[in-house]
Amino acid sequence: MTILDAPADQVERDFAARLGHSVHLLGRRLAGEGLSDETGLLTFDSGGEELTLVVRLFRPGAVARHEVAPERLHRLLTVLAGAELPVPRPLWFEASPELFGGPYSVVSRMPGTAVVPWSPEGRRFLAEAGKGPIGEQFCRVLAEIHGLDWQADGLGFLGDLGRTFAVRRVDELADYLSRVRGGPEPVLADGLCWLRAHIPDHADVSLVHGDYRTGNMLFAGDAITAVLDWEFAALGDPLSDVGWVCCPSNRMGSDRVCMLLPQESFLRRYERCRGQEVDRAALRFWIVYHQVRHAVMWLEAGRNFELEFTDDLRLARMHSAMPTMRRMVADLLVAS
Repeated sequence: MTILDAPADQVERDFAARLGHSVHLLGRRLAGEGLSDETGLLTFDSGGEELTLVVRLFRPGAVARHEVAPERLHRLLTVLAGAELPVPRPLWFEASPELFGGPYSVVSRMPGTAVVPWSPEGRRFLAEAGKGPIGEQFCRVLAEIHGLDWQADGLGFLGDLGRTFAVRRVDELADYLSRVRGGPEPVLADGLCWLRAHIPDHADVSLVHGDYRTGNMLFAGDAITAVLDWEFAALGDPLSDVGWVCCPSNRMGSDRVCMLLPQESFLRRYERCRGQEVDRAALRFWIVYHQVRHAVMWLEAGRNFELEFTDDLRLARMHSAMPTMRRMVADLLVAS
């Protein structure tokens, strides 16, 4: 079942009960390029006015499903909306699969459009956007996320990994690889050994987005209107986010991180917004970590498709790119 399959009258009854007034379903469509879950836009007649809501259906067979807790994500968005970060306003979370076939959340629709960073159009848009206010805002919003007082804002429910963050992440990654590999993976095993030998010290514990990149944002005019996809958020080393921005998987041959800014320009702007320097050795660790993790996710994509946990052909295509993913990890290790 998908968001499109639920009977219209049942959708209207359930949403009316949540909203506190009757609504009439005018239309619905799937949206987004996300690989984790299904996102739908549902448009209603709400008292003579159009109301569009965003539904996220959490589905089995998605990559890194073990890292996502849907109800925790809803709780996090509730806190972040109150902190005035550019995030969708959460409306409700429903654990029951009765309506859409799985647990789902509903959030407000934010203005703006998403771009596919690796598409020709996306590359052109982001290269131009990096020259203007969007490039600066990209750095500033990340610094604001890392600057949140997570204790005062009540984010302790995310789990305080503190200074064990990197160790825990590498241990979890090793376990992840052991569960999804179909045979020996010497390059990825070498990457894990490198990571264990280069665990960074860090005194700074902050909210970490976990997937901060241009593909998880909405844009309108010269502004980022929303930061999306917070399912991998945690408390830990903020340089984890910085390393993901700089990861080769987020540039795919471009000379710009996330297709947006030259790396040194991004780092200098982030340092200015954050008010502290980036430890380049720790940054290197997190770049390697994310490239290894990305490759493991690609392995899982193929496994999930092969075992028929999902019929999403994009996951099969992801697995076919494993030679490239292994080479990207190997290139980082050689350079280290």
